[in-house]
Amino acid sequence: MSRRRRFGDTESALAAKRRRPELPGEPPRPDGSPAGVEAALGAVSALFPRRLFGDALPPLVLRHQLYSLVPDRTAVDRHLNRLRDEGRVRLLHLGLGPDTLGVVSLELYREKVLAAVSGSPREPLVRRFLEAAVAASPELGYERRGMGEKGFGDKDITQLVAAGLLTVRDAGSWWLAVPGAGRFVRALIRGRRAVLSLLRRSRHRPVPLRELEGLRAPPGAALGVPFLLHDLLGEGRLHSVPSAVGPLVRLADP
Repeated sequence: MSRRRRFGDTESALAAKRRRPELPGEPPRPDGSPAGVEAALGAVSALFPRRLFGDALPPLVLRHQLYSLVPDRTAVDRHLNRLRDEGRVRLLHLGLGPDTLGVVSLELYREKVLAAVSGSPREPLVRRFLEAAVAASPELGYERRGMGEKGFGDKDITQLVAAGLLTVRDAGSWWLAVPGAGRFVRALIRGRRAVLSLLRRSRHRPVPLRELEGLRAPPGAALGVPFLLHDLLGEGRLHSVPSAVGPLVRLADP
């Protein structure tokens, strides 16, 4: 078994619980080095609420969440591509827009996928797909011709779609997917609305980051305020403003 640390593993999550999670705008911020990008990836991954999904999903991080910690977006993208090419992570389309990509540990992805189909009639097909397609190619999706060359016919593709490993992109092509990721996407959309609504109702604009940290998660923000702040700041819906009393968070200009 490899001793290489996975960014979403239990040890990382426990370590994150022992320290207060860093939020955007709080020093020190990871730099654009490979180690800095991986530190940001580990920090955001540790905020993923695995229990919310019955530990059935691998920790999912959105690429732009890392931008809230590492200002050099080019460095983030470059190192994520390197991790993908090394077979350590997969980049995924989650249906949140053409430029919004998810990042998942390939090892944890495989682990959760196999757990979901363990003992089912689909298990042999899923194992073959993980080896012949997922492990062999870092692409975001697959086309019918390429799937056929790998030994997967239309019936196999139908079963993989039903198992949640593929989602339809268009006629004859599919995105690689995480089984059950729809629950995460719905929780993310609800959480975004909840945090943005909270800020719009606040008497203080901008809102001190420390104040946001101390708030109980509002209804709908089951993913947790820190996780959602990384999302909203990294996507540009919120801005972090430095001040003498610490970072302030404000809504982005319309």
